[in-house]
Amino acid sequence: MTGTPEGQWPHYSFIVPQTAMKANVRLVGLGNYAPKGTITNEFFAHISTRLGDPRSSDDLERVTGLSTRYVRASTLALCRKMAGEDAPGLIDDPDADPDQSLVDMAVIAAQRALASAGRDVSEIDAIIGASSSDNDAFPTIAGWVQLRLGLPPIRATMLRGACACQTEAFQICSEILEARSAKLVLLVTAEGLLPNIMNVLDWKTSSLFGEGAAAFLLEVSDEDTTYLINGSDASKSASLIYQTPLRKDVVEMAEVDMKMQQLYREGRGKELSQVLSQYLVGYTKMNGKEVFREAPRAMAECVDLLCRRAELAPEELTHIVPHQANSRITRRMGELLVHDFGWPASTMDKLVDNFRNYGNLSNASIATALVEALRQGRLQDGEWMALPAVGGGLNYGCWLMRYHDFKYPEAILNPA
Repeated sequence: MTGTPEGQWPHYSFIVPQTAMKANVRLVGLGNYAPKGTITNEFFAHISTRLGDPRSSDDLERVTGLSTRYVRASTLALCRKMAGEDAPGLIDDPDADPDQSLVDMAVIAAQRALASAGRDVSEIDAIIGASSSDNDAFPTIAGWVQLRLGLPPIRATMLRGACACQTEAFQICSEILEARSAKLVLLVTAEGLLPNIMNVLDWKTSSLFGEGAAAFLLEVSDEDTTYLINGSDASKSASLIYQTPLRKDVVEMAEVDMKMQQLYREGRGKELSQVLSQYLVGYTKMNGKEVFREAPRAMAECVDLLCRRAELAPEELTHIVPHQANSRITRRMGELLVHDFGWPASTMDKLVDNFRNYGNLSNASIATALVEALRQGRLQDGEWMALPAVGGGLNYGCWLMRYHDFKYPEAILNPA
């Protein structure tokens, strides 16, 4: 499977085929972490009803495909503060640390990845971190993980951006390994988007997200060839955009938050939406229709391109494990592969979708979906899989790789 008979690639809206790379790397370790506090659809149904746009929990599940989200204790406390102590659908974990941070979650995921590979922390030569919601400007999550694991001052680089940072991080890890400047690289991600970059009362957006962390261990392998691509199209930025607040914005943000809480208490939903649309700094702005149009195509093009680059027929690809942005987006990506790029109808059976139970975990989503696929017994040694992602910006990417069994899978499936 290569280009067209004339040696040209198909028409792609996003992808620049020449930027794809191949690397001799192998995934040897995997870990994830999800907190045990839970938000059900009842919570967001309560908010929507209070704001004069009533939705039932069943309505929300039918539209989004999402049932529950796992979050930290501090996020549950924020939800109660914003929506009222009597708000339903907030389930506490009695053993939760009230001050658990993104770094805490990332460290646990990293330790599980090391355990799954049977590797010692001292073997790590570099750490690459990725987050959409990192509130540690410096030291970064990557730097704190380096310190918490007891590593010397090795390279610890942080990517801060939307959900496709995870595929960009795959490529950076591969480039480091290809350059032979490291033998074993740790990739860590940690996310808390709901409390950190959006307003809880913006229920059409905030209802889509959960929290968690993930980690990958990658090493050089002359026996494995993988393929990667990443890119960015800022002309599509209006579909999903976020501006980090600066110090000068803090006072105004506090005033905006107080105004929105007042409008919420008074049930003035239209006015609250107007405030959100007028004041963008510190809050994610998403156009759901544009995201649904652009995101599936970007991921489908990435998968198609890398399979052509690897001369891998669609039938030889066993799994497609995308960033879990939304179940509808995952299905649409499969439909585009079938209808626009001539993939067989069986492609739809290769899609991995665990959005229902976790929500959008941004850069921790692919690892969590892989863990769930392992628990379901879906992954077999030697199978080809594609890991595509798309995120605000608009950024996109994919990693095409062979799956290999982990040395100690129980460290992933039943972590201590």
